[in-house]
Parts: sequence; C-alpha cells; structure tokens
Amino acid sequence: MKQQAVLLQTKNLGKTYQVGEVPLVALHSVNLDFFEGELVVMLGASGSGKSTLLNILGGLDTATTGEVLFHGNTLALESDEGLTLYRRNHVGFVFQFYNLIPSLTAEENVRLVTDLSKNSMSPIDALTLVKLAERKDHFPAQLSGGEQQRVAIARAIAKRPELLLCDEPTGALDFKTGRIVLEAITGINEDLGTTTVVITHNESIAQIADRIILVKDGTIVSDTKNKHKKSVSEVSW
Repeated sequence: MKQQAVLLQTKNLGKTYQVGEVPLVALHSVNLDFFEGELVVMLGASGSGKSTLLNILGGLDTATTGEVLFHGNTLALESDEGLTLYRRNHVGFVFQFYNLIPSLTAEENVRLVTDLSKNSMSPIDALTLVKLAERKDHFPAQLSGGEQQRVAIARAIAKRPELLLCDEPTGALDFKTGRIVLEAITGINEDLGTTTVVITHNESIAQIADRIILVKDGTIVSDTKNKHKKSVSEVSW
C-alpha cells in the first residue's frame, strides 16, 4: 500500500480511571500514526484497552496524559463544543450493537445524521453503498441483525467522515452475517478512501487489514504492516 499523509496521531497517550480509591491504568504511553485511506485492525482481548483507545480517537473520551492530533491539530486542547464538532463532521462510529431508533425506518435512521452534518450524502446513496436501498422503508424490527448493522454503517458514513471507527462490528453476528458486514466496511474503505479502524478480539479478521495493531494491558505490543492482506471472502473463523 502506498504510504499517504497522516490523518490522526497519538503522542504519549495515557488514560487512568479512578475506581474508588484505586487508580486503574487503561492506556500506557500510546504512540500511533493512522494514515489517510488505510484499513487498520486493532486486536486485543477484552479489557486490553482497545475500546478506550478507540473512544479517545473518536473524541468520545479524553486522555489523562498525552494528546491526539487530527491533521496536525491537537484535540486535547479543544472545548467540549470543539470535540462535538469533530465527532459530527469528521468521525463515523459503528458499534457492536446497532443503536437504531426502533420507530424510524432505515432511511429515517440515516437521515438523523445527514440532517446534522455538512457535506453529507443522501440517505439513499448511503444505503446503496451497503446494498440496502431496497430496504429503506423497513423498520429495525423488520431487518435481520446484519441488515441493522449495515444501516448503522450507512448512518456512520452518510456524513462522509474522514475517519470510520468500528468497535467489534461483527461481535453480535454469526459468521455468514459478519462476513457481509465486513464486506460493507471494506467496500467503504476502498470506494470512499475512508480511514478505517476496526477493533476486534477475532484474529482472523485482522487478515483483511493493511496494518495490524496488537493491544495488551493498555500498551501497544506490535504495529505491523500486513504483507498478506486477504479479501473478506478468503477469511473464515
């Protein structure tokens, strides 16, 4: 993969939570670069710190020490309003659970984002990218788990984010459905050039990445380029 400009950086990033009188260190001095257009898979067991790191990258949480730089500008010094604008205009989130509003159709769930964002695509265009345009008038209860997750992906990418953060996006799905969801995520990365970070405990999924980051006990154990990248159809677990 051709190396591109750095989109996001962490410098000596640390996070400590206070649990009663006991400090719990979730992240230790994390230094990472994320490049424009790359697909990164972050591996780690439950409790390794990968979700904490993802939340800080997305502006959902703040670091205790160190900083996050987006296009060279620090996020740590921004106001709450600044972080809100960062999330709204630059970051798309996909979580293990879909967080769709039951009383809204697929199209209406996506429109919630497009109405708030500048430079957004139409809800139908977003649903088309995840191959669900024909299901636009269906409510979440009328959709399978995989379809609901793809609506969540459409909602995340409808605002044309520069950064797509996926937290265990296949964790609640069976293999066949999970593969469909991964196809949607890799398609967005390839078609839109969206920098994409997927966190998972499933080592097989790492095979689709440009780069694999291993997180353990709040530290980066390894950060390596994937020399044998596979398509989703070649991966099984």
